[in-house]
Amino acid sequence: MKQKLLIFLGLIFLIVLLIGLNAASFVQKEKIPDSEFKPNRSTYNAGATGTRAFYELLNETGRKSVRWQEPMSALFSNSKNKPSTFIIVGQTRREVEDKEIEQLLRWVSEGGKLVIIDREPPAELIKTTANWSVSAVPEIEPSLYGIDPSDQKQMTEKIVSAKPAQPTIFTKSVNAVQPSRFASSVKFEYFTDADDSTKNIVVDPSASIEKDDDYDEEELPPAEIPQQEKRGQGSGIGSGKIPPPAPKEIETVALNAPVLHLANDKKNLLIDFPFGSGEIVFLTDPYVVSNGGINLVDNAQLATNIVASSSGIIAFDEFHQGFGAGENQLLAYFAGTPVVPIFLQLAALVGLLLFSQSRRFARALPTDEPNRLSKLEYVSAMAELQRRTRAFDLAIENIYGEFRRRAARSLGVDNFTVSRRYLAQMIAERAKLNADETENMMFKCEEIIHGEPTNKREVLELTRCLRETEEKLGLRRHKAARK
Repeated sequence: MKQKLLIFLGLIFLIVLLIGLNAASFVQKEKIPDSEFKPNRSTYNAGATGTRAFYELLNETGRKSVRWQEPMSALFSNSKNKPSTFIIVGQTRREVEDKEIEQLLRWVSEGGKLVIIDREPPAELIKTTANWSVSAVPEIEPSLYGIDPSDQKQMTEKIVSAKPAQPTIFTKSVNAVQPSRFASSVKFEYFTDADDSTKNIVVDPSASIEKDDDYDEEELPPAEIPQQEKRGQGSGIGSGKIPPPAPKEIETVALNAPVLHLANDKKNLLIDFPFGSGEIVFLTDPYVVSNGGINLVDNAQLATNIVASSSGIIAFDEFHQGFGAGENQLLAYFAGTPVVPIFLQLAALVGLLLFSQSRRFARALPTDEPNRLSKLEYVSAMAELQRRTRAFDLAIENIYGEFRRRAARSLGVDNFTVSRRYLAQMIAERAKLNADETENMMFKCEEIIHGEPTNKREVLELTRCLRETEEKLGLRRHKAARK
């Protein structure tokens, strides 16, 4: 016992020593402040580059917004939490893979709404099934990355506010929007068939298109009139037939041009364009919806209009921000603290103890000899002998003989001269039992003792009845009497 106590105390000392060494050697990492060089656009981030204020604004104004922490394949589930609007803000910590982009665009083509708020989004996420190509043109100088994102004056210095390009649902109640110095510009091009000799034409929405004096629509054959002008849709220039270059799995119902909603003197900031049966909205500056800039002019109103223009659940992509459902939330919670190495060291210590207990580091010990000095050794030996030889009559003889002797002594009669019937009546009267059943039980016991065939089940049943009768007569031995 003393040896085990020493081992236990040594184990406790080792655990305390490990915890102390980890705590003493732990150096807390300095928290890196938010910066536009490495922003954190998560809705969990309350810093200047985060979007927590935007997320809480939607919830507090009655919109149903959720943090999406599942893969893109879950967008096709039939659950009640299936979103109608999906938002990806800024550069994500986890790269959006090609397969995920394909699944996301498939969801959009089936009627979903994708909102991209980024300065340099993946080119595959800002494409349309119409005869247009959309791209982002970043205009960021390396010297700007030292700007403090929480300083609104530094972020918006010498930047003209953007005005609505036309009255749309996105620009409702919006007079001006203040972008940052990091905002990109949208460029979109109209293109014709591959067989057409006309080159791609870059469309500048701020410029007007003047007709050539020599141009006359009546001189063109009906088949040569551009389809966009026939249908009254789009604003492109070209000739010949213009079939939509839709993906294999997507059919474009109609050709629709991108719609410019917001621009300033130099940049196009907000457009939306169709993709299959759904739409993609592209805002070129996350600063508009970030914690540091959402309170400027009408930034909050524009952000709300963009994501809440359609009914349904609004989902913020947190899966690619490092908050996926498959992540170990316990380890993530204790990340950066000495708890994780302490836990791993304790697990290794427990594994070592289990390994040492299952291994033998000395010669084999002899088996323990059974204690032959036990007072019940004779009883247990006789019981085992009777069980193996199936001597049930001998077992009943021992049990019934002891029962009859003790019952006769308790009732004050002679065990050798009293008849079975008279003794059964006295037992039944004392224990408040049926006299015939008691006599029948005693008769069966005596028949078995005299050689009547029996079995294990019957012997167990008779033994149970005898023990119950003893309890009712008060003949059970107490622990003190047994000693």
